[in-house]
Amino acid sequence: MASKHHGMLPFKGLEHLCEIGPFRPGRFARLFSNLPPLYVDPLILHEIGKAGGKMEDKGAPNLTGNVPAGMIFFGQFIDHDITLDDSSSFTATNDPQNTENVRTPTLDLDCVYGDGPEAHRYLYDGAGKLLTGADYADPANPNDLKHNDLPRTPKNTAIIGDFRNDENRIISQLQLGFLRFHNTVMDLVAAKPNAPSGAQLYNEAHRIVTWHYQWVVVNDFLRTICGNWIVDDILANGRKVYRPEHICAHEPFIPIEFAAAAYRFGHTMIPQKFSIKPGGPKHDVFGTTLGTGFKPVTSPNEVVEWEAILDSGNGLFERAGQVDTKLAKLLLDLPFMPPTTPAFERSLATRNLLRAQSFLLPSGEQIAAAMIAAGADEITTDMIEKVRDAGKKLGLPKATPFWLYILAEGGAIGRMDENAQGKKTFMKGEGLGPVGARFVAEVIIGLLELDSRSYLGSNRNWSPADGADKIGVNGVTTLYQLLTA
Repeated sequence: MASKHHGMLPFKGLEHLCEIGPFRPGRFARLFSNLPPLYVDPLILHEIGKAGGKMEDKGAPNLTGNVPAGMIFFGQFIDHDITLDDSSSFTATNDPQNTENVRTPTLDLDCVYGDGPEAHRYLYDGAGKLLTGADYADPANPNDLKHNDLPRTPKNTAIIGDFRNDENRIISQLQLGFLRFHNTVMDLVAAKPNAPSGAQLYNEAHRIVTWHYQWVVVNDFLRTICGNWIVDDILANGRKVYRPEHICAHEPFIPIEFAAAAYRFGHTMIPQKFSIKPGGPKHDVFGTTLGTGFKPVTSPNEVVEWEAILDSGNGLFERAGQVDTKLAKLLLDLPFMPPTTPAFERSLATRNLLRAQSFLLPSGEQIAAAMIAAGADEITTDMIEKVRDAGKKLGLPKATPFWLYILAEGGAIGRMDENAQGKKTFMKGEGLGPVGARFVAEVIIGLLELDSRSYLGSNRNWSPADGADKIGVNGVTTLYQLLTA
C-alpha cells in the first residue's frame, strides 16, 4: 500500500550515468544541462531530513495569511495531470532523457478523461458523461455515501483515469469535483439551441471543462502561489527560462529540475491538522477521516465542503502552511510506511533530497544565477546570498540543493508582488520567492502556450467570464466556483 502514495512509487532504478542526448518526446529533460551537478554526502542529507531534525516543524505551525489549504492539494492534482515517473530511483543515477513521463506533458485532464469514451469506456456512462459514485448508489436513498464518492469496483478500487487521485481524501474529492463539473457542462451544452449531440457534444464539453481548468490553474493557483507580478510578466513579456522551442522544436516537456525539485514546494505547505467542514473539527492529514488513501467514503464527516479549504469569498477558510524549510512531523516519519523501512526512506524530505541528487541536479545558487543571465532581472545576487545563508544554517556550507533552495527562498524572501505605487513587495512564507515563482509559473504557462489545444495555445483572448462558454451569471473563474458549479 505504501508504494501507491504521492512520491512513494517503487524504486526500480535506471543503472546508467546521466547523459545529455537528443530530446525524446515523452521523457523528462534538462533546462540547465550546461551546469555541473551538486553533490552532497547522502549522510548529510539523511541528517537534514530526519524526523526530529532541522526540517521538522516542532512549534506551532506557521500558516499563511491568504493561501487556502485546498490549493496545495490542487497543486498535487495538477502534478498528477502532467507527470508520472514510475521508473527512477534514489539508489541509482537517473538520466531524465531515459526516464519516461507516463502522463502527457500538457494540462489536458487525462487524469480525469483517460483516453476518452472510446478507448476508456469504463470511465463513462455510454452517453459521454463520466461515471461517479452516484451511478452505483441507491437512487431512493439520498444518504447513500456513494453519492459523494468516486465510482469503485466491488473491491473498492476507484474507477478513475489516474489511480493516484484516490491517495488521500482531499484529492479524491477533487477528482469527484471534476467528474461532476464535466457532467454539469454536458447538460449545459446539450440545453443550448442547436446543441451538438453524440461525440460532438462530448468534445465540446471536454474543451470547455479543460479550458476552465487551465484558466483556474493560471489565474487562481499560480497567482496565489507565485504572485500576480510574475504571472503578468510572463504573459505580457514572454518566458525567459522555460523555452523548449530552443531545445526540441516546440515540443513541450517537463524539466527534471521542475519535477524533482521546484514543484515539490507543496510538501512544506501541508498543514498537519485542518478541518474540511466550516467550523468543524481539525483532522490529522493522515488520520482516519482524511485517510491513508485508496478507500471509499465511510462517513459524512469525510465529505469535503469546499468553503472550508478554498476561498469562497468570505475569507473563512483553512490556511496552508508557509513556504519554508519546515515540514510537518508526520511527513518526516510517514505513518503508512512499514515499520521495518529504514528511517531515511520514511522521511519525505530525505526522499526528495536523494531523488533530486540522483538526477544530478545543479545547486539552487547556480540555477538562480543562470536565470539572472537569462533575463530574470527580478532576481538579485543579494537574494541568492540571503538564501545561501539559510542553507548554511541547515548544515550545507557550500551550496544548496535546488529543492531546499526553493523552500529557503520562500521563507527568507517570499512571494513578490507590486503595490499601487509600482514598488515590489515581498511576503515571507506566503508563496514562492522570485526563483521558485518564475520557474514554476514559466513551466506551467509554457506547457499551455505550446499546446495548440489549450486556451493559451489557441485563443489567448478567451475568458470564462464572458462569451459563449460563460457558465452562470458571472462565469466560473476560481477553483471554488468550478467545484461547486
